[in-house]
Amino acid sequence: MQIAIIGRPNVGKSTLFNRIIGQRKALVHHLPGTTRDTNCSTFFWGAKSYSIVDTGGWGDETSEFSKEIEKQMNVALSSSQVAIFVVDSQTGIMPLDLGLLKTLRKKNIKTVLAVNKIDTEKDELKLFDFTKLGIKNMVGISSTHGLNIAELLDRACGLLDENSPNAPLEHNCIKIALVGKPNSGKSSLVNALCKNYRSIVSSTPGTTREAIDARLQRNNQDFILIDTPGLHKSRIYKNDLDYLSALSARKALESADVAVLLIDGDQGIGDTDTKIAELILESRCACLVAINKWDLIEEREEEAKKLLRDLEQKMKFISWTKIIYISAKTGLRTERILDEVSEIYTQYSKTVPQEELKEVSLQAESRKPYSRFGKVLRIQEVMQTGTKPPKFTYIFNDLEILHFSYKRYIENSLREHFGFVGSPISLDFRDNRVRNNRK
Repeated sequence: MQIAIIGRPNVGKSTLFNRIIGQRKALVHHLPGTTRDTNCSTFFWGAKSYSIVDTGGWGDETSEFSKEIEKQMNVALSSSQVAIFVVDSQTGIMPLDLGLLKTLRKKNIKTVLAVNKIDTEKDELKLFDFTKLGIKNMVGISSTHGLNIAELLDRACGLLDENSPNAPLEHNCIKIALVGKPNSGKSSLVNALCKNYRSIVSSTPGTTREAIDARLQRNNQDFILIDTPGLHKSRIYKNDLDYLSALSARKALESADVAVLLIDGDQGIGDTDTKIAELILESRCACLVAINKWDLIEEREEEAKKLLRDLEQKMKFISWTKIIYISAKTGLRTERILDEVSEIYTQYSKTVPQEELKEVSLQAESRKPYSRFGKVLRIQEVMQTGTKPPKFTYIFNDLEILHFSYKRYIENSLREHFGFVGSPISLDFRDNRVRNNRK
């Protein structure tokens, strides 16, 4: 069951979207045309879960992406059962509102009119002007202050078929963040995986301004694809929109289970790619590296070899990740991405048997005994204390003599036996003497 929020630019659609889902997910800015792509999420109302999609401002002829925004809005309406048509009480009925009303009537979609920016009792008088639109279900709201949002949702959800299935819940979905520098092919990949027009694709850098969610299902597994704005190496931003876009991408990484790092194979691996890989590591999500535009370089043998050497040298710190070679434009191996992500997610959320963990750790200790300053390091206890990522707590007899090289050895021994391919591992080292003193 899906509801689409539509309207012309700057009427408050994204603010309403954020209000309904209860989080600041959509980018909100006073600049018209800030939202370009459709943004989907889930919310609860009553005893059911619903999908809701925020669309770009319709009819913004000042935007070079106006035709693409209109295409996306039509795709959103085609997959929705109800539309929330947002208008601005402060400006009254505008020609663009009438054009959008005409589109809604052609599609014969159930509609609730949300007259936004009714912030005071005086503003309520403006509601009468909008009766001219002839929409029976009309609610005066303030998306900024939360006024009458409950009534709006009662009306919108009441128009949906009661027998329709609930929308898939986010905790049952694998969340995938597509990250990379501008023009690496993230939006093209989203469209290839969804097999429809979800993200605007353009050669203009910075086309995607905010993290955009798209939902799909494969082999009875639900996925949320998060198309993020292109990230730059520099932390100096040209304007506040650039800053908010970068912040949106970083927040997407923090909420994701798996990050797909898209690298432009035709350009090679640069410092920006390395910086983004470091962000993935900091976020502690799992990772799949996708070399895009492979169709352009696979025949250029020397360039392909250099790319792989650079990947090995510049990204040693995520050597545990998997690599796939794709072309988002031609569809080369794009279908495999979701299979690879599913396997990585299994590793990311895996719990290992306690006895096996203890045996593997003690075998590693006996295979390579460690001593320093005349003292021998001993593992007193080991246990898995978390997942996503897998977390292991080791208790030693004397933590002061533990060197970082031995920490790396312990991690490698875990990976050698249990896998964890594509997943980071979190290791927590504690001193048995401190624990005994606390007793």
